Amino acid sequence: MAIKEVEDDECEDLERNDDENQKKPTKKITTPIKKGNRKTKMKWIGKPIAEENKKKYYRSVRINDEEISIGDAVSVSPQDPTKPVLLAFVTYMWEDGNKDQMFHAKWYCRGVDTVLGEMADPLEVFAVDECEDTALEYVMGKSKIMYKAPPENWSMLGGEEVENFITDDDGNTFYYQKWYDPDCARFEDIPVTQRPDDMPSHRYCDSCQRMEQIRKNETPHVSEKLEEDKQNPKVVYYSVLSKGGLDYRVGDSCYLLPGSFYFNVKPAPPPSKVSRKENVDEEVYPEYYRKTSEYVKGSNIECPEPFRIGRIIKIFTKKSPNKLVEEIKLKVVKFYRPENTHKGVTASYTSDLNLLYWSDEEAEIAAYDIQGKCTVMFEEELNESVQEYTRKGRDRFYFLEAYCSKSKEFEEPPSRARTIKGKGKGKGKGKSSTPVIEVKQVAAVKDNFQYRKLRSLDVFAGCGGLSEGFHQSGVAESTWAIEKEEPAAQAFRLNNPGCTVFTDDCNTLLRLVMDGETTNSVGQKLPQKGQVELLCGGPPCQGFSGMNRFNSREYSKFKNSLVVSYLSYCDYYRPKFFLLENVRNFVSFKKSMVLKLTMRSLLSMGYQCTFGVVQAGLYGVAQTRRRAIILAAAPGEKLPFYPEPAHVFSPRACPLSVTIDEKKYESNMARVWSAPYRTITVRDALSDLPEIRNGYNKLEMSYDREAQNGYQKAIRGSQHQPILRDHICKEMSALVEGRMRHIPLAPGSDWRDLPNIAVRLSDGNTCKKLRYLHPDKKNGKGPNGQLRGVCACAMNKPCDPTDRQFNTLIPWCLPHTGNRHNNWAGLYGRVEWDGYFSTTVTNPEPMGKQGRVLHPEQHRVVSVRECARSQGFPDTYRFYGTILDKHRQVGNAVPPPLAKHLGLEIKKCAEVSQRHQQTLEDKK
Repeated sequence: MAIKEVEDDECEDLERNDDENQKKPTKKITTPIKKGNRKTKMKWIGKPIAEENKKKYYRSVRINDEEISIGDAVSVSPQDPTKPVLLAFVTYMWEDGNKDQMFHAKWYCRGVDTVLGEMADPLEVFAVDECEDTALEYVMGKSKIMYKAPPENWSMLGGEEVENFITDDDGNTFYYQKWYDPDCARFEDIPVTQRPDDMPSHRYCDSCQRMEQIRKNETPHVSEKLEEDKQNPKVVYYSVLSKGGLDYRVGDSCYLLPGSFYFNVKPAPPPSKVSRKENVDEEVYPEYYRKTSEYVKGSNIECPEPFRIGRIIKIFTKKSPNKLVEEIKLKVVKFYRPENTHKGVTASYTSDLNLLYWSDEEAEIAAYDIQGKCTVMFEEELNESVQEYTRKGRDRFYFLEAYCSKSKEFEEPPSRARTIKGKGKGKGKGKSSTPVIEVKQVAAVKDNFQYRKLRSLDVFAGCGGLSEGFHQSGVAESTWAIEKEEPAAQAFRLNNPGCTVFTDDCNTLLRLVMDGETTNSVGQKLPQKGQVELLCGGPPCQGFSGMNRFNSREYSKFKNSLVVSYLSYCDYYRPKFFLLENVRNFVSFKKSMVLKLTMRSLLSMGYQCTFGVVQAGLYGVAQTRRRAIILAAAPGEKLPFYPEPAHVFSPRACPLSVTIDEKKYESNMARVWSAPYRTITVRDALSDLPEIRNGYNKLEMSYDREAQNGYQKAIRGSQHQPILRDHICKEMSALVEGRMRHIPLAPGSDWRDLPNIAVRLSDGNTCKKLRYLHPDKKNGKGPNGQLRGVCACAMNKPCDPTDRQFNTLIPWCLPHTGNRHNNWAGLYGRVEWDGYFSTTVTNPEPMGKQGRVLHPEQHRVVSVRECARSQGFPDTYRFYGTILDKHRQVGNAVPPPLAKHLGLEIKKCAEVSQRHQQTLEDKK
């Protein structure tokens, strides 16, 4: 029996998220200090080191007989006397014209005020980019705050006992080793910022400079002035717009917010779907009344549009008499996506995600509408195939034709579309009515750098979804893997023949290495200290997952301790990068205690670390799957960010913020409302697969049709002799098969749509009609006085065992307990062609907790290969064992597209250190 459909909390999460967004902004970690009448003896020491704007700056001051100088740490009286004293770094001090004696305080954050909460080391504080001008009278005295630098041989100290950095706690001595971002809960190495030459040292604060740089990057500004418009002197043209740390030039293509411009043609409506029943005869469909909501789980009806794409043809400022600041504007040429044309959404069914159409339509947009850069090339100008071109990097698009919205025809692109260089004027065919200014092209810099893949150890590897994504990103090569379940381990070997796969218990293996052993009991070489550069894995999640109804059992409690085992691997091997993947509930399990202890453990080792929740659907799978990801980087490395979404996805499935101890933590992702690509649907994932029947078990078969779109071409791969493997499905009983045959094809159909009839089953038997013998106190009677209860408990009486019925098309157990369990919404449910899968589970079962597992059109549960495609596994990926083994391998895996995007972010950071190392070697 199921308990509740897994996505029942999606609407609640969204509403709760909206309520939280209405709350007041989060307060700073440090409470602002206001001037007061505190009696403090103060006297400047020495002469001023500088005078500026009626301010005299000093190096030292004596406060209550204690000398305090620039660079000292001090304790400051908090505004709330019940709070502990505040800790600050004195950056500079001055006296103004009103004789106010002030200092610029750069605050330290206590561990208890971070995401660590009560799990933090009480002696550890963190640097934060929070600073302010504070009255010196509130300084209580000096504090001792020492920097804890990582040892030179840090990577080789794993597994050794570490002495306390502060041995004597006097209440006024602390240490710090990391900088903390309170919004995203990121612990990083202390940032190093160079003071600009034009910034005087007597009033310099590195935190202020970093915050000012962030503000400057976020504010659009123009450069490289070209000319003024002679006809309109209020307009000035430029060749470069800078925003978000990127430079946009005339001729560049860019992402734009969906509302930045609209198209001149109205797309065709989507094809009509099988409509829901109206005027339902409750004698035939006695449970249909339970369908009270119009919302269909797994529907994309609320999914946002992807970014608009345009090519910049002009950058200019426009002086406005009503505004103090000049407006920065751009003129762009519009690109159409297939679904934006008159053909509508059906055009996307057979199109490549990267395909665009040139148009002669132009739009004027605001600089704030720009969301990122992309590359758009005319296909005939490529020196490689489209597949090779798009595989080489993200944000790559191409076009073959131009689209004319007036004639609704596809044409040859004009000459100006075939090259980025814009020259000349004109109003002829294919020419813009607006002058395009010629801009010097920026020469490409030759780069001889070659990235070296990291050596990875995948613990709790399963069949290898995480490693497969890392392979696709190019970040690492799978050198070692640990998987105790033999079928999953064998699947990992099939797909990673060069990897050493251990089936020993992970604790046993680590003990062997720590005892000095080089091989295990079967002679496999064990990874040694200093060899593992990337450690990744997902400790078993049964104790954290809302999908597991037995998470209080001792078995799950034992499995939870494997998180500690995994951290022990990190402590011993000290890899450059670390990733822990788990279910979304990991971050809230035991009041977030497990998360806090994990972060505290990583910090105590010296790691930089952060946590976040990601949605796999945002990275190109037709499935909702939220996962908690902890990332860590060794001292001196760059801590990865979480990848920006590549695809739009249902907002109901995308609450990614996390509230811990009444503090809301946001993801670092900037793409909140849109993304470069449309969502991936069930149709994208499954529509080219051959039709099979209930219980089909042939392990290999041929495709019976060509791939219908670019997504399917990519997932099929480049097999020399295309073979489709594991397109097999569980064989359900004759009664279950009969029920599946009577589930309608309309979106949202489930057991509540079953007719109450006697049907001859495939095994020759005939099922019975369900008898309703009792009134239902909650739901009352039907429109014609029909009874709705199947057990005495419907009238709040004790259950009568004699009321139980068997062999009925409508399962007796569902109306029996439906009033207490959200009407068992979704059981015997079909996935929707234009929607997405619910979280792929380890055993697709129509009566399981995740019951929406029926094919959109065929009368069976989804196959192993269909589940694998819902996870983003390529068709070439092999699974091993029985059909249940294979379903378990797929359901437990990390979706490779999600892993790929995480791998690309880790690769960016690894590349920084490798380039730095190469620079040092070149100088020798």
